[in-house]
Amino acid sequence: MTTKLDIVNIIENDDVLNLFLHPKPKSELLKSLTIAEQVAKLSNGIDIITKELQKQVLSRHDDLIRQATHANNLEIILSNMNVHMQNLLTNAERLKIQIVSPFKALHMHTTVLSRLHLASHILRQVNRIQQSSRRLCNIADPIQKATILQELEQLTADPLLMDIDAVISELRNIRAQQQNVVKIAKTSLNQGIINGNVTQTTSALQIFINLGTIQSAMESFIDVCLDECKECLKLTLGGKVGMSTDISKKQIGPGRANMSSSQGFKSRIWTDLEKTFSDEIYLQCKQMKFLQERLDCLNLYDGHTVASTFWDRLCNYIIEEMNNSGAAVRQLLEVDYPKLLKLYNDMILKLNYNHFGFKKNILGKWENGYLSNTLNKLLDATQSMFTQENSVPSHDQIDLLIRNITNDLSVALVEECLNEKIGKNVAKCIRMFAVKTEQQLITGSDAIQVIGGTPSSSQLRNIERANAMYYLRVQVERLVINMKESLSLNTIAIISESLSSLDNLTAGIIQPLTESINATIETIIITLHLEQDWVKLQSPATRSNIPCSPYMRELTQFIFRVNSTYLNLFENKDVLALKCNDIVLRCIDLLVRHTSLLRPISHGGRMRLQVDYIHLENALKVLYPYLADMGRPYRLLKSMATLITLTPAEIIKKQISGSSVPHSTVLLLLFSFAGNDLASPHQNAAWSLSQLSSWLDEHLAESDRLDLIAGALQRYENDIRLKNLRTYDPVYPIIKELFEHAITERSS
Repeated sequence: MTTKLDIVNIIENDDVLNLFLHPKPKSELLKSLTIAEQVAKLSNGIDIITKELQKQVLSRHDDLIRQATHANNLEIILSNMNVHMQNLLTNAERLKIQIVSPFKALHMHTTVLSRLHLASHILRQVNRIQQSSRRLCNIADPIQKATILQELEQLTADPLLMDIDAVISELRNIRAQQQNVVKIAKTSLNQGIINGNVTQTTSALQIFINLGTIQSAMESFIDVCLDECKECLKLTLGGKVGMSTDISKKQIGPGRANMSSSQGFKSRIWTDLEKTFSDEIYLQCKQMKFLQERLDCLNLYDGHTVASTFWDRLCNYIIEEMNNSGAAVRQLLEVDYPKLLKLYNDMILKLNYNHFGFKKNILGKWENGYLSNTLNKLLDATQSMFTQENSVPSHDQIDLLIRNITNDLSVALVEECLNEKIGKNVAKCIRMFAVKTEQQLITGSDAIQVIGGTPSSSQLRNIERANAMYYLRVQVERLVINMKESLSLNTIAIISESLSSLDNLTAGIIQPLTESINATIETIIITLHLEQDWVKLQSPATRSNIPCSPYMRELTQFIFRVNSTYLNLFENKDVLALKCNDIVLRCIDLLVRHTSLLRPISHGGRMRLQVDYIHLENALKVLYPYLADMGRPYRLLKSMATLITLTPAEIIKKQISGSSVPHSTVLLLLFSFAGNDLASPHQNAAWSLSQLSSWLDEHLAESDRLDLIAGALQRYENDIRLKNLRTYDPVYPIIKELFEHAITERSS
């Protein structure tokens, strides 16, 4: 029995029947067969499909019967629905007729009612306008008239009344009345402000407020005031000056003076400017201030914008007119800028009103030009002192520079900010003086030698330059003291800070001499190790019989000589004292260092060392009179002078109880009491005394120095073990005790 699947396979596999499964033209595809063959093929296919349909009908007969029954029921339901729809449409049409007719009638009545309402509204408005117009004619008070006019203005603004004759006739009367009230208000406002009449001004403002035109009225008043100010500025900076400039251009020639640079021209310009700022512009600002105060009292208008707007626009006008003035006037404003600033600043101070504040941008262009000119003048005056090679500024040249500085600072007292900027110019001038001086300093070995009996020419030239800087510093400090009550604290600080550049350069000039002096001092002190009689010296009966050592005699003579020959030539004693302080510190450090390293030495030698300390102290007091005020270095000098003559037991007792001498220095001193087997740290490291001194200069930390001593002690202990000795050097336990105390103290 053939199944449905078999029939589908037969049709798909048949070349002819397969063509009917696709929407392609059949006429082209069947040309390969004859008509009889094609008919046979088609008949066969139809038979197959017919048989298959019969099979399907037979197998699904019940389903087809049910579907046919359902289709019949559906047609009956659809027929009933159609009848219902027709009934619904008929009812809807009948309802429409019942609604539309009343609606049209209602719409017609509503339209009539709205027109009646509009007509009634127009009649009421016309009636109100006529009544207000009659009331306007019968009232004399302009404030009440302004209120009525404002009401009429709102009524007549209705577009429905534009073409009504009764309203048009009333508008003529309203406009006439309004113009009359505005005229009265303007006149009253101007007179009230000019005379300072509070009542009159307030009444005029109230009229404008009632009219609703206060904003436009204030703008108009601002424009009038600004026009007055602008006209004054034009006449002062443009009209008269322009005329003078034109005349001067025509008159320039042989035997004719340039009027734009004459004293008369300058005097006239400044006289006119003073009158403009102190009289005309001040008067307009004063009136605006009065108006602003009245507006503030009314509390009905944000009057803050009136004064501020006027001031902003006035400042812009001032900038514009000054920029548009002639070249001669612009140059004059720049050269004498402090006068312009004083006029502007005095006017603001005289007004004393928060809305009229100082605006730096107005005069910024002229201020920059003035500052540039004054700076160039100061720098040129400074530069002229160094035009010749190896020249040293004289006191007369410095005095001339001081006079220029004084003049600039005095002129700039009109305003604190300008004064500070001039102070910065002065600071730049002082720094340039230092730079020019530094460029001419002489360097080299000839400039730092301290061995000769007299200073070299290079040293004298450098000292003269240092003294010139000191003279400039003294004169500037005197100038600042004299003007202390006038100058601002910032200006004083700026100028005072710049003086440090002079002190720094002076210190730089003294520094090479200081280093050379320190090097010579170290060379002299280190010779104490070369003296042969330290062991031979016996303890004298009295200390007064002990002379100082040869090295100390040479050292003190050297100190006295460099102080009188070189250092005392510097007039800047403050900087010199700082450098002398460095020399004293170095000298004390070197003496303490090398006396602690000196070995072997007898008790008599130690007493002579104590005398050396006294001689050095006296010499250092000549070099640096404030020696006793140095604190720890001075205590170190005195303490070491005391320790140097004590026994090891006394030394450690005094050291543990508290001393200004570092533990490492005392430990090095104790090595001098030991025998040759207990070598000093530098001997243990196979260093010379110079190498040890350099190492100590590089290692200032007490821990590093204790580590060096620890190495020497450890080496000594190892040697004792290797030699199988039973006893240590008598001073070794004392050194060990102090060393352990130093380590414990450092770690605690």
